[in-house]
Amino acid sequence: NYRRNLMEDLINEQILENIHEGYEIYKVTLDDNVEIVIKYAIRERSCFADQDLKLVRHNNMSFFPTLEDANQALSEIVQKRFEEQAQ
Repeated sequence: NYRRNLMEDLINEQILENIHEGYEIYKVTLDDNVEIVIKYAIRERSCFADQDLKLVRHNNMSFFPTLEDANQALSEIVQKRFEEQAQ
């Protein structure tokens, strides 16, 4: 039973890692002619060309104030996608 649980944990960890690899967090500089603001965004890794830039929205946000906020959002996105795949 322990070995089966360990295998399931390893498989689940690999699935989570594969989902996570499909995304990228990157720094964005926003200039509204008053101030320059640094934000962070998440995009799907398969969309590298700027014209195909596909931002990922989470909790109605596309830009996050800190890298930590973006990482937290990405963790939640990955967990949700994992749960959807498990169903």
